[in-house]
Amino acid sequence: MRFIRGLAFLPLCALLAGCGTNVQYLLAEESRLTPEADRATSAAESLNNGIEKPVYDAEDAKLEACRFLHEATVQRMESGSPTFGQQFVSDVSSVVVLLVPVGPVARCADSIHAYGDSIAKLAERLVELGVLAKSPSADPNHNS
Repeated sequence: MRFIRGLAFLPLCALLAGCGTNVQYLLAEESRLTPEADRATSAAESLNNGIEKPVYDAEDAKLEACRFLHEATVQRMESGSPTFGQQFVSDVSSVVVLLVPVGPVARCADSIHAYGDSIAKLAERLVELGVLAKSPSADPNHNS
């Protein structure tokens, strides 16, 4: 009977799973965006007209919103192997963040998405100006 009651919660869990944030994805996305930002802002700076400023503003906002995540990552790397209890708390926290929106994590996610959008807009503008070549991955007909 408990098993059947447990099954009743599966749809609820599946529904909630889409509400939270995948922290590992955020870190990976941030790492992916950094070289794109460097490429676009370096090209924009050569124009000396300030069109790169929205990317720098979005980057500053992202750094502020995600500071807690970066500090936790550094602390985790410096502390070495976690104890069973520390690992358990970390794993439970990861599950909670995946299932339920957590304010600071959601703000970090929003800021990373805004950062990515600002990079895309700058790159698009630089392509229009002929400063950057169009990226093959930006081509909708590109097969990858």
